[in-house]
Amino acid sequence: MILFLRSNAEANGVITTPAADIVVERARSKYPQLARGARVVVPWYQLQPDPEKFSQLLLDVAAADPVCRALLDRATQVWGMDFGIEARAFRAANVQRHYLKQLQIWLSPLSGNLEHKDAHRPTVEAQYNRLWRKYGLAQADLNAVAALPFFKTLKVGGRRDRIQIYRNVTEAARALIGEVTSWPSRTIEKISTLYLLSSPGLAAYQRAMLAAVVLAMRRAQSPLQLNYKSWEYLPYYLRGKPGEATDADTARPRVLGALHQCLSEFPDTRALASAPEIDAFRALDGGREFNRWQLLPPVVRCQILLSDLSRMFPFRVHNGRHARFEFAPARLAGLPSLAGFAAWGSTMEAHAEATPHDPGHDFPHAAGWTRHEFCPNVVSSRLLLAPLYAGTSGHTQGRVSAWKEFARLYSLIGDVPIGVVISVGYSVLWRLYYDKRTTSFHTLFEAIQGSHVDTTALDLRAVPRREGDLIWNAVLDHAPTGRIDVQGFWNRCVSLFNRPGPFLPRHLKLMISNARTAASKACPGSVIPRWSATEDADATGTAVAVWNDDQNLDAFREEEIWQFLVQTFMPPPGASSSSTGLPAASSAAAATPPPGKPTMSDLDKLASLIGDYL
Repeated sequence: MILFLRSNAEANGVITTPAADIVVERARSKYPQLARGARVVVPWYQLQPDPEKFSQLLLDVAAADPVCRALLDRATQVWGMDFGIEARAFRAANVQRHYLKQLQIWLSPLSGNLEHKDAHRPTVEAQYNRLWRKYGLAQADLNAVAALPFFKTLKVGGRRDRIQIYRNVTEAARALIGEVTSWPSRTIEKISTLYLLSSPGLAAYQRAMLAAVVLAMRRAQSPLQLNYKSWEYLPYYLRGKPGEATDADTARPRVLGALHQCLSEFPDTRALASAPEIDAFRALDGGREFNRWQLLPPVVRCQILLSDLSRMFPFRVHNGRHARFEFAPARLAGLPSLAGFAAWGSTMEAHAEATPHDPGHDFPHAAGWTRHEFCPNVVSSRLLLAPLYAGTSGHTQGRVSAWKEFARLYSLIGDVPIGVVISVGYSVLWRLYYDKRTTSFHTLFEAIQGSHVDTTALDLRAVPRREGDLIWNAVLDHAPTGRIDVQGFWNRCVSLFNRPGPFLPRHLKLMISNARTAASKACPGSVIPRWSATEDADATGTAVAVWNDDQNLDAFREEEIWQFLVQTFMPPPGASSSSTGLPAASSAAAATPPPGKPTMSDLDKLASLIGDYL
């Protein structure tokens, strides 16, 4: 749910009067934290109780805001769909529907989690008792809001428990416009991580790092000693217990068993694997934990171990300053102008904090749900139409730094690009296997910025590219020095899967079905979670709804039906060219097709006729 904060010395006008700034100085907060005694919590419905009218209020703000206007122009140019605002709504019906769908989640009293382990409750009463009571909201108001027709079609089970805490409507408008304009990007991101899920190149580097740990533990002098109790992700994926605090005797056989089992699966590391450790792991809890572990693809299992092992190292490292992508300040100051955008220069800047947008300790984890919409990094990222969520990743930075220290002390890793491997591996784990219903996560675009913490001088230009390893090859192409060119790599992902035009969402739906099918074939016996279809709030790890081959086949059959309808019912070329999904100045709409082929305007007209039939 969206909440606003203000001082008790101010009226709500300080919230509803749009802010004038485009960006604020790097790593600075626009709004200082409010003292508890002076703070007033204002839920969105106290500003405008009708969610439809609240949506119009935000679009009014967006239509006048230079950042939002630039984002809408960029989305129209890149996606080939009309993201323009007219009469307090998006002109294109499919964009307006997506906007309202996002608002359902963002405004619902059922959505809200501030790091509770019993998150994702299904009723307003349970959510009120767990969360909203603490912030002075009235249960009767929440019941009335949840009963509004606007929320009737909200998917209660699979929703994201997102809480957004702002000080001004401009922040909320930028966040929602950023969400809407990156709508296709989120599918492109997921397609990319699905291909990385079965990447042999990424997995080979991961195993090399795991093998180095085993070798370090077997050293005759000063062997590596692990603090097994410092595990983090393993207890969740093995036992369904996130962050389980336990003793070393409980954790040790699980850590070592999982480690050696991963090494045993491939010829290049099999000789290092310990059969007794694997057998002991297999016997735990009647084999249930081993079987649950085996449902994860190798890339995911390796990443979980790389993450947890770095926490178990006997040395601690500081996360350091966050490396963040930014366009030049002068470019951002000139928004909404996008003149010469393709040639805009960008840099990676060091920020002192993980996030300067933090409402305070009374709202734990809130900064993970809410981006700082005046931050140069956030505005720059949104201009690339990149999906954002929890911001640049302290986890990534800390783990990269720990593995760098391991490499320095033990000299067993060689030329493995630690920053690239950790940041890309996390992207796969978080995007596909992290419970996004209850916890924010770092997107692919956010995580790969952490590769810049690894300042080791490397030359990856001669690393062999593997046939079919589509996205990993793209990573290598854009990381010649071991640090990922964030802008170049993200633009490459977009170019691989983008097909501009009103039917882009349909095209991406087919592409993601292809990617899931490829991942399933490459990782037999593994599962891909389907979080949006998981109704059980307490289901964890791989014990959730999963994708199956029939669901992918349904997408392919749907595409066949669509093609049949297009070929059978298409109006003759040259018929009415009214458009509801293409910008008037689009080159796709202006191009003259070969005789006998439908124009994009014809296809768009068909889409408006068929509507939501498919």
